[in-house]
Amino acid sequence: MKDRETIKKAVDTLRVMSAEVISNVGTGHSGIALGAAPLLYAAYASMKIDPSKPEWFNRDRFVMSAGHGSSPLYTTLHLFGYDVKMEDLKQFRQLGSRTPGHPEIGETPGVDCSTGPLGQGVAMAVGLAFAEKKLAEMFNKEGQDIVDHYTFCLAGDGCLMEGVSYEACNLAGLHKLHKLIMLYDKNDITLDGARGAADGECIKARFEACGWNVIEVADANGAEPVMDAIAQAKASTDKPTLIVCQTVIGLGHKTQGTSKAHGAVLTADETTELRKKFGLEGAALTMEKSVAKHFEALVFKKGGHYKTWQAVVDKYKMQHQDTFKKLNQFLSPSKMPIEITAQGKDTNFRNAGHAYLNQIAEQSARIIGVNADVASSTQVFLKNGNDIACGVREFAMAAICNGLALHGFTPFCGTFLAFSDYCRSAIRSTALMNLPVTYIFTHDGLGHCPDGPTHQGNEHISSLRIMPNMKVFRPCDDYEIAATYKWVFENNKPATIILGRGDAKLVNGMYNDGYFAKKKDATGNCGAEGDGLVRGGYLVRSHERPAAVLLSAGAEVSLCVGTAELLEKTGLNVNVASIPSFELFDMQPKEYRESVLGGDLPKVVVELGNTDLWYKYAGVNGRFVSFKDFGHSAPNDVHLQKLGFTPEQIAKVVMDAIKNK
Repeated sequence: MKDRETIKKAVDTLRVMSAEVISNVGTGHSGIALGAAPLLYAAYASMKIDPSKPEWFNRDRFVMSAGHGSSPLYTTLHLFGYDVKMEDLKQFRQLGSRTPGHPEIGETPGVDCSTGPLGQGVAMAVGLAFAEKKLAEMFNKEGQDIVDHYTFCLAGDGCLMEGVSYEACNLAGLHKLHKLIMLYDKNDITLDGARGAADGECIKARFEACGWNVIEVADANGAEPVMDAIAQAKASTDKPTLIVCQTVIGLGHKTQGTSKAHGAVLTADETTELRKKFGLEGAALTMEKSVAKHFEALVFKKGGHYKTWQAVVDKYKMQHQDTFKKLNQFLSPSKMPIEITAQGKDTNFRNAGHAYLNQIAEQSARIIGVNADVASSTQVFLKNGNDIACGVREFAMAAICNGLALHGFTPFCGTFLAFSDYCRSAIRSTALMNLPVTYIFTHDGLGHCPDGPTHQGNEHISSLRIMPNMKVFRPCDDYEIAATYKWVFENNKPATIILGRGDAKLVNGMYNDGYFAKKKDATGNCGAEGDGLVRGGYLVRSHERPAAVLLSAGAEVSLCVGTAELLEKTGLNVNVASIPSFELFDMQPKEYRESVLGGDLPKVVVELGNTDLWYKYAGVNGRFVSFKDFGHSAPNDVHLQKLGFTPEQIAKVVMDAIKNK
């Protein structure tokens, strides 16, 4: 009885302190803090963790998909011995603090995932569970389970309304990810009102239909029933588990059970009253000695998990040296040199990308693919079968990649450029967390013209280029494609590779100096000067006295070269610049950028997409051959002619720019 009373008091301390953290700074979400505290306590009390080693490889993971519950998460981390100090709690949501408004990986010790956009945490948890299963299959030996842990996820009503959670959970059931345990904080309330006003679905039936084990806790206002359910979940060997936890949002406050509790911020008087209601002594943000001792005992007990695992690793390292070398790519991930042999010939964009992707996969155990049912068209897949088929679920595909990356994999995924919008919120999360996920989008520009405007991307390239922390590449030929893949997978950064659907005509050799003129390999370097892809932009065709410069990227570079050849027959020499990566090009010294852009020369930008971002290179007097409207369904040549993308049409724009400079 005494233990039960102590656990209740510990949970209520977590509950009230979380509300006090919010009250202290005047901002936050008290509803989930007061309602979901038992779920957080139950999860962390049941998890295999070592708070002194928050990055431990074989720890259980916890994803707070309902990211607005950051206050109870930070308070839980504080109470369970992570390096989250009381001062950190007092600086909740303040500039530069370690406790931001929503959980951010790298900011707070013990936070395993950045969350906030509802539903994405669920999908990332599925990605983490996929990673655990893949790693266990790759490295576990009889009697030596190097990889053996659970992924916990706390999701709310809003998370399960978001379609991405359904997409991902369907896959989790299909692949029998039995080490995934989701705690569903079912309070039947959303920000605007009762859940029933917008959602009458039986969640239990949905998850059972998706192949999940479902456990219902009718009264989850205490931790012990939830802990019992977690123990049952761990007994499942072939299904992920959803624990439906019936809670009361804002429990103990006058707004409890209503939508007003969601974003409620309690006054100091209200939190004082709350302490009395739950029988807690002491001032705000304090705990009684019995509760402090209880958490200290829990922390001490968890400290042995890492030591036990490390003993297994030491033995494993001696007995399986070759396998351990591959495992070490995950235990100590670092930049790995990539070797690529470029074909150096005319090719097809998709086929070349496929070839180089598979060259890279042979050199790293971390490479894994996730596909959304178009791999046979995009050619974005591995020949060794190390891919996860998502079906037609682009959003889940991208979010699952984030989960895989959080566990040390270097994932990639792909679809048509026009459908990158389905992935966009997850792509943004990739960039925010600085994860090494590579998005490979094919069918850029007009894609395949007969498909019509639904399949033609125009604003998509620009929208990806403006995303912070994202490197975007539009390679123009075989050498650039090879160099792009080498740079992306060597540097382990968020990246997007945009490839055409058709043929990539080799532009190498059509110019006097630049990319591979001095050193024909796939490094993107040219002699000691480092010209080429690694500098983001360079001249593929140059003259001593050019009359203008054509600026482009992707398949349109070859089009610009054809335009330059046409103009040369009239005695007019123009430079042609390929700028496959704005981000890398903008990092170069001004002098180098000006040498490529041609100073005061008239500039003509050619890109099958919205070219507004090119103004920073072409200036207000630049000319633009672009594609800003929705397209048409027509044969390719007919469509390009209509939009002005032929050498003859571009040549007229160049001559007009020179005439009216």
